[in-house]
Amino acid sequence: MVQVESERLRNSLLSAISHDLRTPLTALVGLADTLLMTKPEVSAEQKELLDAMRQSALRMNDLVSNLLDMSKLEAGTVHLNKQWQPLEEVVGSALSSCSAFLDKRPITVHLDGDLPLVNIDTVLIERVLVNILENAAKYTPQYSPIEISGYRNGDQIILAIDDHGPGLPAGQENIIFEKFERGDKENATPGIGLGLAISKAIMKAHEGKISGESRPDGGARFTLTFPFLSPPEMKDDFPIREDS
Repeated sequence: MVQVESERLRNSLLSAISHDLRTPLTALVGLADTLLMTKPEVSAEQKELLDAMRQSALRMNDLVSNLLDMSKLEAGTVHLNKQWQPLEEVVGSALSSCSAFLDKRPITVHLDGDLPLVNIDTVLIERVLVNILENAAKYTPQYSPIEISGYRNGDQIILAIDDHGPGLPAGQENIIFEKFERGDKENATPGIGLGLAISKAIMKAHEGKISGESRPDGGARFTLTFPFLSPPEMKDDFPIREDS
C-alpha cells in the first residue's frame, strides 16, 4: 500500500513539474526563433549560440513531454481514441515523422498484403514506432539499413523493426523497457531512458506487448504484438453498433 501511494505521489509530482516547465521552455524556443529573424541579422557566432539554445530547449521540452506522458499512462488517465486502421498507414506516418534523422538510411518495409486492420489509437502507436526508429538512428551506424515487416501469426498481428547496430546488451532485453533505464549507461548518446518505457505502457494499454532481442546475424529486433480482432460488421457503409 505504501508503495502504491509513493508511486501515485511521484506521478503527481512529475505531472506538476512537467506542466510548470513547459511554459518557460516554449518561451525559450520562441525567443531564439525571434532573435534569429531580427534585422540586421545576427553574427555567425551569435547564430551558433542561438541554435544551440534552441536545440537544448527542444530536447528539454521532449524530455518534459515524455515525463508527462509517462505519468498519465501510469495513472491510467490516457483516453485511447481507437479506430480500425491499416498498419501500413501508421508505419508510413511514423517514417515521415522520422525523415529528418532517417534520410541517409535504406528503409525496407514489407507488410503482408492480407494484413488485417488493427483497432488502435493511431497517434500513440505512431509514437511507439517513432521511439523505436529514433533509437535505431541513435545507436546504429549512420548509413545502416532498417527493415520493417508485418504479418499475422494466429490470433496475433506482428510488426517487427530490425536494425544493423550492436544489438541489445546481453541480459538487458527486458530491463531496457523500465523507466530511466538505458542499455548502455556509459554511452554518450543523449537520453534518459523513457522512450521504450512509454512504448511498453502504450502497447499494454492496447492489450498488446513490445519486446526486444539481439538478432543472430547482428543488430536488434523490436517486436510489437497486437491482438487479432475482427472488425465490426458493416451495413450501408456504417459499422453495426454492438451495445454491451
